[in-house]
Amino acid sequence: MFHLASSLYTQYTKREQYNVLILGLDNAGKTTFLEHMKLLFPVEITGGGSSTINRKESSPMSDDTRSTPEILKSKRILPTVGQNTTTIRFPIGGLGHGSSSGTGGVSNRRSSVVGAANNRNNNLGAVQNKGKSINLKFWDLGGQQLLRSMWCRYYRDCHGIIFLIDSTDQERFQECYDTLMAIAHDEKWHTNNTTNNINNNNNDETQGLQSEMEEDMVNVPILVLANKQDLPQAVDLVSLKTGVFIRLVSELEATDSKLLPVSVLENEGLVDSLEWLVTRLMYNKGNKKPEYR
Repeated sequence: MFHLASSLYTQYTKREQYNVLILGLDNAGKTTFLEHMKLLFPVEITGGGSSTINRKESSPMSDDTRSTPEILKSKRILPTVGQNTTTIRFPIGGLGHGSSSGTGGVSNRRSSVVGAANNRNNNLGAVQNKGKSINLKFWDLGGQQLLRSMWCRYYRDCHGIIFLIDSTDQERFQECYDTLMAIAHDEKWHTNNTTNNINNNNNDETQGLQSEMEEDMVNVPILVLANKQDLPQAVDLVSLKTGVFIRLVSELEATDSKLLPVSVLENEGLVDSLEWLVTRLMYNKGNKKPEYR
């Protein structure tokens, strides 16, 4: 009875929190993405409640009449050495009507089944979520080559990944692809998934489960953002999908994944992309439970 009461109390008094890793090569726009999130959404502070600190600089609702891109361009954003973390409050009342689909999608063999189930529940979900919000805790990790070896330390506790690509830097597309594949097939995913599932099954099912996990290691959504689409030298989405990244269709084995064009600096496509990710995070709760804050 105590555990039931505690669970109900948590459900109605605490907010779901999802941990999202912001990954990508150096100079892809990861820290700029994080800074723009802080301008677009309320920032959560330790102890609960929405932060109003530096409201004039960090919110378009303040006396500052400049747009968020104008505010962002006036800031000096330095490359991340180590990590940056920020938790925002994201409203989910508008989700549940189309966020699960869109152009430029890259998904695995299960997406059609999941998508059909999602569509049946879209209207109900929108009603249930009206007025609600969740926490998104972003971990912006340094993209320099020497720092990438530390990324795997965060896989176990993350609920989703945002991977940014500099769509103007064609010489590094192959490096981006190789890095994405290294993330998707990292042994940390295999170890965590196999342990969590095998322990709950009989010994005679172990071999089959191990084989399945080897084919499907990643258990979180991956949102790939082709950044800097506002620049004239940027490679457009169609060219990206028919170039080196076409192999994502068959090789990126994630619960859900999508490749979308954005301009982080100009706030083009950011909110729509984030809505897709949040929708997938919530549908993936059975596989990766959220934290409650």
